Amino acid sequence: MIKQQAYHHKDLRNALIEAGIELVSKEGINGFSLRKAAAACGVSHAAPYSHFQNKEELLEAMQLYITEKFSERLESSIQENHNSSEILKDMGVTYVTFFVENPTYFQFLYSQSNIKIDLSLSIPDNENYKPYIIYKNIVSRILIQAHYPKEKQNDAIITLWAFIHGITSLATMSNVSYDSDWKQKVLDFMEIFQLSFINQMGENI
Repeated sequence: MIKQQAYHHKDLRNALIEAGIELVSKEGINGFSLRKAAAACGVSHAAPYSHFQNKEELLEAMQLYITEKFSERLESSIQENHNSSEILKDMGVTYVTFFVENPTYFQFLYSQSNIKIDLSLSIPDNENYKPYIIYKNIVSRILIQAHYPKEKQNDAIITLWAFIHGITSLATMSNVSYDSDWKQKVLDFMEIFQLSFINQMGENI
């Protein structure tokens, strides 16, 4: 019999969210249930219903939980950096590090959740995916400062995001092995990409 664990109200909610992310990342959404999340937390199968009406509500909370934590990490990286020449590198490192430390977050968010990212930017920022908009706004500011051609700015934003997102995807895949520390190596990757990008910006100034 599973030993029941004592949780404070908020602690249980977050524990269910974390357990849910882990379960969905490993087993997928179809086999996921509130009962399984409860079992993973060592509480009764009725306990989750004090926080979530159904599994869909828990799934939505899981998505928001990761999105807010990720957004906070990106925003903190921006606030701590006052050097515009280094901010792309720092944000790239922050992006990769966040998901290397939490690979199930990446797997859930981009494989199992229903987040929508509008790369064409045809909708208002407050309706788009928050972490992408944070990244987009910083890159856009740098491009404008560098007098990058306006008609190519969104292409550059997508390219930069795809580059760091691709590295993150590799770093969080269980079937991809690499003999270096991703959190350290990403600095080298970002330097290579940033040098190429800065040189390209220079040609357009």
